[in-house]
This record gives sequence, structure tokens and C-alpha cells, in this order.
Amino acid sequence: MLIVKWVVTIIIILLILGFAVQNTTEEVSLVFVKGAYETGPLPIWLVVYISFAMGVIFWFFFSVFEVMSLKVQIRKMRGENERVRRELNHLRNLSVETEVELQPKEDPKTQLLPEPEPEQKQEGSV
Repeated sequence: MLIVKWVVTIIIILLILGFAVQNTTEEVSLVFVKGAYETGPLPIWLVVYISFAMGVIFWFFFSVFEVMSLKVQIRKMRGENERVRRELNHLRNLSVETEVELQPKEDPKTQLLPEPEPEQKQEGSV
């Protein structure tokens, strides 16, 4: 599995380098606010890489908060689990004070169905 991981990593790096080498002559200028800030000519591969890096940083920022909220939720659930576990152990250790009377089981085939209740006539109905 480690070999496959390294092979995939090397292929991705070669594709990135190939993209950069093929686009060394293409240049673009970026306009952030019309008339306020404009960059000089930049290689297109640099713009693509910077955009990708900003996306990764943006994703990382939001995923950190998601992980933190999930850890808080796990901590709460562990506390609830411990409380339920203590309650269960307490209930297991209670002594039974009343005797349970065993009644013979009835055969489901011989059980009678309950009789339907007679319909009552309402006044004013025909």
C-alpha cells in the first residue's frame, strides 16, 4: 500500500510540473478591485497554484471548526454514556423485594378474540 501511495504522489507531482512547464509563457494580470488594485503580468501556473493553495487553506480553516464541534459532541456523548452506564449498574445491583408469580402461558391458538362492542344508536339517526 505504501508503494501505491508513493507512485500516486509521484504521478501527481509530475502532472503539476508538466502543467507548469507547458504554461511558462502564458501570462495574466489580476484585477481585484476595478481601478484600485491590479497586478502586473503573472505566469498562469502561479495564479492557478496560488488559487489552489488559498482553497486548501480555506477548507482547512472550516474543517478545523467542524472537527472541534465533533469533539465537543463526542465528549457530551461519552458523559451521557457514562451516566447511563452508572444507572444500569445501579439497577443491576438492586435487590428484588417482591416475588414474581409465574403464570402458565396460554397457547396462542386457543386464545379467544375479544368480542366486538355493540354499536350504540344515536338519537336522531335513522
